[in-house]
Amino acid sequence: MKLTKTKNRENNIWTFEGTFHEKQVPKEAGFRWNPDEKCWWTDDINKAALLHAIADDAAKSELEAVRGHQEASFEASRATDATLDIPAPEGLSYMPFQRAGVAYALGRDNTLIGDEMGLGKTIQALGVINADKNITSTLVICPASLKVNWCREGVKWLADVYDQRDFCIIDSKSGWIGRPFTIINYDILKRFHNELRAKTWSLMIVDEAHYLKNERTQRAKHVFGYTSRDKKEVIEAIPATRKLFLTGTPIVNRPKELWPLVHNLDPVGWPNFFKYAIRYCGAHKGQWGWDFSGATNLDELQEKLRSTVMVRRLKKDVLKELPAKVRQVIEVQAPGTKDQLAKEMAEYEDRLKRLVKLRAAVELAKASDDTDEYRDAMRNLKAEQAIGFDELSRKRKEVALLKVQTVCDHIRDCLDSVPKLVVFCHHHDVIDRICQDLVSAGV
Repeated sequence: MKLTKTKNRENNIWTFEGTFHEKQVPKEAGFRWNPDEKCWWTDDINKAALLHAIADDAAKSELEAVRGHQEASFEASRATDATLDIPAPEGLSYMPFQRAGVAYALGRDNTLIGDEMGLGKTIQALGVINADKNITSTLVICPASLKVNWCREGVKWLADVYDQRDFCIIDSKSGWIGRPFTIINYDILKRFHNELRAKTWSLMIVDEAHYLKNERTQRAKHVFGYTSRDKKEVIEAIPATRKLFLTGTPIVNRPKELWPLVHNLDPVGWPNFFKYAIRYCGAHKGQWGWDFSGATNLDELQEKLRSTVMVRRLKKDVLKELPAKVRQVIEVQAPGTKDQLAKEMAEYEDRLKRLVKLRAAVELAKASDDTDEYRDAMRNLKAEQAIGFDELSRKRKEVALLKVQTVCDHIRDCLDSVPKLVVFCHHHDVIDRICQDLVSAGV
């Protein structure tokens, strides 16, 4: 028996030559039977590599080269350090496993950074920009609650690449502002369709990429592109030279949801959904049609992902490198908070002026040695201070309630990545609103 390679118009074809009694060999490797040519064949080099031992010289040489590259990629996807020297602003540095993540991403056009939550996927994505001088324009697509955080981290880590004026956050009110580092949320991609496609971005970063797990949603269509069967709806993909998809969600355990991401990142390595579904989604035909909700051959899927597009490390893999506690401030832009805070500041300034006058009255009464006048002045000062404290508490509660929905959105994002989450709140009304939101969302 022998494995040979030929080439058709589209790609390489690997053909098994053997007797009828040897058919189990290619069959177990995943080869398909061609009744016209009466041979077992595959166009998947990973399946062909399983029969490396019986390949002819020409086929073996190519398989060894490909297998060597895949093995190197697989090891790199698990690496916890790299010798790569990545530029960083003064006072900042990358953890060893973050350097390894940047090195993996630099080795391919498109990458899925699937590190567990808390390992610094944002920093690694920014590290790619610092390391690749060909990146002159960056588009970040993320949930609305993370836009301010991306801008802050970008200004912090890219100080030697972009000027602070090069950063901009796009929202529905401000309209389009063209900048080298542009941040936009999923919900308004459709509104800025033309502006997003006016040029080819050097780098497109898609944060919380599991938002695109359903190809039929508007957000997925406006990132990946879409053409309906009747071609009445045609949406062009956002053009980008390099793509980085970030997600801490373990979607490897839900292969159907992973397909849109890997197909978009590597259409050559992941060309056909149905073949993918049969192999990894346990696809079968039921009473109501095809069911793709299963999960099969997950170890093989994990290995193929790592050898093609995905780098993923868990906290347990790099525990020694992590500090005892990591703190992160996430700024939110909740509707109405800006006006509420401006109103609060104005009232605070008025109250401060009244307190200054009352303290002056206390000092005058004290100097006059009039006991009754001093007692009245102190009573007025304490009353004003008490009112101020109560008013401050009420204002703080109002601002907190304005932020609740944004906080709930962030909590649900976190719960996509971790099984449990502890949330601390001060006001009972805030706790009640968060509980109501999570219950209604089925969390």
